[in-house]
Amino acid sequence: MGGSPIFCWYTFLACYLNPLPDHIRHVLDEIGQQAGVSVVDVRVRGQHSQLVLEIYIDAINGVTHDECRAVTTALEERLAGDEWFGRLRTLDVSSPGADAPVRYLWQLAKSVGRTVRVTRHDGTSLEGPLLAVDDEGLTLTVTEGKGKAKTVSDVSIAQADIKEARVIIAFR
Repeated sequence: MGGSPIFCWYTFLACYLNPLPDHIRHVLDEIGQQAGVSVVDVRVRGQHSQLVLEIYIDAINGVTHDECRAVTTALEERLAGDEWFGRLRTLDVSSPGADAPVRYLWQLAKSVGRTVRVTRHDGTSLEGPLLAVDDEGLTLTVTEGKGKAKTVSDVSIAQADIKEARVIIAFR
């Protein structure tokens, strides 16, 4: 499930301010693999002795409450005597949420048919139903113009051109 993240500036900034120790990251990645999920984002907030560790996990078919609980329990058991882990005030393991930007293209596989907004590195944005996604990029059906000037086309966007991608939540 790996792959390269398509956008990680926020995570970089958060980790710069409160870095996650390498040994914690290593254990977290091992536990994620054992649980059959991928760690897609980690945020450390708070002050020295009152840290909050937020871990976001995902899988191709989504994440269940039981998988979140399994990752939490495994972390608590493996890192029970760790000095850094002992400073945590809160440990929160969850899915990224429906409105969070995706970090890996494989996360979009479960959203084929739904409306997705893609922002490119050049600042342009496209929005439309997601037709396909693979390791190379994605394809959207994009509608431009109105009335007689309306055109509908399938647009492929390479992974390297994607700055951010989000599934648009529609309430009807």
